[in-house]
Amino acid sequence: MPSLLLWTPESDYDSQTVKIFAQKLVKWYGSDWQIVTSTKQAYIQAVRQDPQNGLKMSVNIYLKKYDLVIFLIDSDGVQSQNQRRNEANSYLNQINSVINSTNVFLVEIKQELEAWLLVDCLGICCYYTRQDSTRQSAEWQKLAQNYQKGDTQSIMEAELGGKGAKEYLEKFSDAINLKMNPNLLQKPKNLKDKRYQENESPNIAPYLLINKQTLLRNLSLQQFAQFFSLR
Repeated sequence: MPSLLLWTPESDYDSQTVKIFAQKLVKWYGSDWQIVTSTKQAYIQAVRQDPQNGLKMSVNIYLKKYDLVIFLIDSDGVQSQNQRRNEANSYLNQINSVINSTNVFLVEIKQELEAWLLVDCLGICCYYTRQDSTRQSAEWQKLAQNYQKGDTQSIMEAELGGKGAKEYLEKFSDAINLKMNPNLLQKPKNLKDKRYQENESPNIAPYLLINKQTLLRNLSLQQFAQFFSLR
């Protein structure tokens, strides 16, 4: 069985979520990849122990066990990317130093991981209601369609201040929670407490549908999916 290690060094919540996406893609393509993940702490330790070669050594160790290593990092706007390229110790530059065209790759998650979650807004509704049957409800379908973007990585600076997919999902979660309980409109603190947070992403991902239509909603998710169509 071919094996693949996913390394999402910025967040262990992202790591858990990306693994779920990978497992869904394995099922979608009918491939047989074994999916393994590495941690944020493992990345930190590798770089601290040897700033010049630590990451390369860790990757080489992983490649003795796994066929592929895929790094995944958030990728915001052009200005943010340019800033990363100018920082010698940025994730982008450190990872690019170990990338090759054979078995080590980088996938930049356009507009943060929330843009991947937003490929299926109806699935997000199912998460908050805790009912898969929500997908068949005309009312929930209408709400989801109001927020469903054709290209989720284009959710950039939806508001002044550089806010993007994460803030968009926060607003969407407010709309969902208000539909479930309109009284929350009179209780701003309670509404805020129920708002989407990053640690929810691994719990949302299982409710999402991955198919041809949802994959078309994010180019970086399509790029990630290509790895699972190979075997």
